[in-house]
Amino acid sequence: MVSLKNNKFLILGAGNMGISFIKALLQNKISASKIFIIEKNISPELKKIKLQKKITIVKDAAKFSKNFKPSIVLLAVKPNQLGSAMSEELIDLISDSLIISIIAGKKIRELKKITKNKNKTVRAMTNTPVSLGMGTSILFFDKKINKKDKILAKEFLALVGQVNEARNESIIDTFTAIYGSGPAYIFLMIETLIKISSKAGLKNSENMVIQTFLGSLLLLMSEKHDATMLRKKVTSKGGTTQAALSILNSNKGLPELLSRAINKAKKRSIDLSNN
Repeated sequence: MVSLKNNKFLILGAGNMGISFIKALLQNKISASKIFIIEKNISPELKKIKLQKKITIVKDAAKFSKNFKPSIVLLAVKPNQLGSAMSEELIDLISDSLIISIIAGKKIRELKKITKNKNKTVRAMTNTPVSLGMGTSILFFDKKINKKDKILAKEFLALVGQVNEARNESIIDTFTAIYGSGPAYIFLMIETLIKISSKAGLKNSENMVIQTFLGSLLLLMSEKHDATMLRKKVTSKGGTTQAALSILNSNKGLPELLSRAINKAKKRSIDLSNN
């Protein structure tokens, strides 16, 4: 296993995702002296981390010494900010760095053109549970990247959860639609059940709905059966669950709605990549 502790990290952009990676590095015993941040708008949370851990935060790359050479660079700015953020000073600093981008819609080809990094570029996508170290991530390697850098990239993303490798770049659009947006689908279902439960007069609805989801997930993780078998186990013939599922599985029910929603999200991801 390649050790991350021997590397210097530069994070461009410290929004929610950037901060999740900063925290993950610190929690995994990476020295604060090896973590460097470029962020113009310092949030209260980032300021708190700086005061507690003494990480280095600058507003632009010109503040760094010309001898500063980060091993791993995380691009975590918004898609429309990357061009302006990539100054000549920054391009010089990261010319030989391993670059990992979690910017939506930016393909390897475009990333290499903007960063002028020829052989060490990784495109990745993840989701919001990275803030708990429980994210689901996918990465796609530039074809010229070496084995050591592949391992480094995987180890870095593993700090915030599960890591999967894409065999082709286009699959990232599908991943984005299902797993990048996936937490929102689950939150919408939870939100809807809370509203229905509360409207029906049940007290403590939020806690009960959350416990139902949590308990179901833990059951799925602990059982040898898959989700289909567990669903069948709770669905008695002629019972209340079967009555409800007959609606959810109807012609224009949940499976079709989810399929349409995911296809629309995928199309939007493709559109962003082509802009």
